[in-house]
Amino acid sequence: MYEWHTRHPEKGDRFRRAMRGVSKCKLPPEILQVPIRRRDSFAYMLTAIALDPADNLIHAWFQRNPPPDRTKVVEIGGRYGFASVSLAEKKARLSFEIRCDSQDFLRSGESQVGPESKARIAFNYVPSLFGPLPPEDSDTVLVYLIRNLFWNWADEDAVRLLQTLLPTLRASPATRILVADGVSPSAKEFPPHVEIAYRRRDVTTMTMHNVKQRTQAEWLALFAPVDPALTVKTSLSWSANAADIWAGGKNV
Repeated sequence: MYEWHTRHPEKGDRFRRAMRGVSKCKLPPEILQVPIRRRDSFAYMLTAIALDPADNLIHAWFQRNPPPDRTKVVEIGGRYGFASVSLAEKKARLSFEIRCDSQDFLRSGESQVGPESKARIAFNYVPSLFGPLPPEDSDTVLVYLIRNLFWNWADEDAVRLLQTLLPTLRASPATRILVADGVSPSAKEFPPHVEIAYRRRDVTTMTMHNVKQRTQAEWLALFAPVDPALTVKTSLSWSANAADIWAGGKNV
């Protein structure tokens, strides 16, 4: 799909803008205040307003974990740099680097950055996401951020990429890995009229992209072989597209 959008830039730009709009939507506060098991079907329909809560989860993590002496966030495989651009608008103390193996994505992403954030966001091409890390990462990186990258990756490739980041974590106990991605609810976790919407999404993802949406348990099983010393904490948010954020480090 992404290769096709690269060959048809006018369609790719429309898709990028649509996905960007989706990620910025939020649920009305009156719906969020209602206990989830009591929301009626109409309220659940309104969750379509908030299709991707990943940015909200990322922002909330940074609110709970103010940066100490380090202020650099590296977005791995960030394509257009959605997560970094969103954070830069609210976190003036942080600097950002997007590392991606597609120059077309980087050029497109860089062209969308506003003048107030341009000086703090670097878009850097890397031949492979699995390559060795720059030595200076151990002294500068606060967070490696991976947003909506692994949803269509095989488990072994995701594990391999996470393992390439371990040298920095071993040298710098303060560095974290944040993974924000989609999660599929377990069977009977929601009332039938809600669960069917998630299963419809699962089937759509399978037919369009030949991938399976992972459950929370499957995500944790994916992280387990990365490194025995890795500690993982999770924060979950449900909407029309459920998202989870996993923070990995030695002492998260």
